[in-house]
Amino acid sequence: MNAQHAVAFDAVVSGPPPTTGVFVNQRGTASTIALGLNPDPVARSFGVVSNPFITRKGEVVFQVVSDIFRNNGKTIIPLVRVGGPAPGGGTLMSLVGERAVNDDGTVAYLANVSGVPATQGVFRTDGTPSTTIASDAVTPPTGGRFTGLLSFAMNNVGQVAFHSEMTAGSADHGIFRGEGGRLTLVFATDQGAPGGGTFQDCGIPAINAHGQVMSICSLMNSAARAGLFVGDGTDTVAIALNGQPAPNGSSYDLFTGIARLNDHGEVAFQATLTNGTSGLFRGNGKRTTTLALAGTSAPDTSGTFQSFGDVFELANDGRVALVATMATGVGGVDSSNNTGIWVGTSQEDLRLMVRTGQVIGGKVLTDLPLSGFSAGGHPLEMDENSLLWRGGFGADKAIVVSRLGGDNSNEKD
Repeated sequence: MNAQHAVAFDAVVSGPPPTTGVFVNQRGTASTIALGLNPDPVARSFGVVSNPFITRKGEVVFQVVSDIFRNNGKTIIPLVRVGGPAPGGGTLMSLVGERAVNDDGTVAYLANVSGVPATQGVFRTDGTPSTTIASDAVTPPTGGRFTGLLSFAMNNVGQVAFHSEMTAGSADHGIFRGEGGRLTLVFATDQGAPGGGTFQDCGIPAINAHGQVMSICSLMNSAARAGLFVGDGTDTVAIALNGQPAPNGSSYDLFTGIARLNDHGEVAFQATLTNGTSGLFRGNGKRTTTLALAGTSAPDTSGTFQSFGDVFELANDGRVALVATMATGVGGVDSSNNTGIWVGTSQEDLRLMVRTGQVIGGKVLTDLPLSGFSAGGHPLEMDENSLLWRGGFGADKAIVVSRLGGDNSNEKD
């Protein structure tokens, strides 16, 4: 969803003939962006299309197997083609993992290459000549060489954060930030960590508009086994540490590996506590707020929270949208109405947006995705005044926009 509330989505179309498609819906009107198999003999067919992203200008970036295209409303432009020339020379052999797209339609991607000294690289393109962010032919700031470029993220100014394995230098693992040219080291093995000890390994990075990078890292020579950190290459802040007191009086035990970073350096994260309770929290390294805890009252219901999925979002105003289940048998909750979406900045202002068993558009909501991975795609998004979510209505699926009022009231489109 972009700021104009245009929504890009992919779907399987029953046909004839059956195919995949990428579409945009704006103000209730749907338009076709691309079809895998187009019934019009003079129109373009792509094979399999998926994974759309809509930019602030309404352009749509989508994938065709491993290739990446952009529809500007008039023409479809190839951005990345496997078998085509690689940035800096050689040939693109395959894309690795998912691409990242920012609001201007710039694409970052990880690819294997051949025909040059590099065998792998992280690249960025906006349709003009591509930029190499990093490759295994480039010397990292830690010395030695990159041996495996891994997960990455990109912000709206084109900075890319990625993590990598290295050899023959001062560290064998690190997270870096680049935008074409010199790389900035953010976290590395044996680097000193806030709160004591040194970093060992870090997980998938996230990056905000100011170039701050967030990751969950394991620690060595520390009382804490792991922590959640935000750094910019100069300063590093510990958001939460294993064994550190949590706001509710218990202590953090395990971090799930799923967290969200906003442009103010705040992080929303999930953790299991030493008392066995799981919860969602929001912190900036100075102050941490509890959003929801298992076993506590679920606002606007008579039930209690039971579990939280990996589907949640953090906005720049500090609001978090989260999907959770409630314990059945408590307060009239059963399997037909035990899942919901809540929005708020803390336990005090958390409000229910939608709940299974609710009638929306004349149909009963039966399912909300708890896992982004198993659900496929991106089942929840939020901006300053709207919540976009995907739900099941029996055999039917739907994408719904709910308006966020000043009191997080829920108005459906």
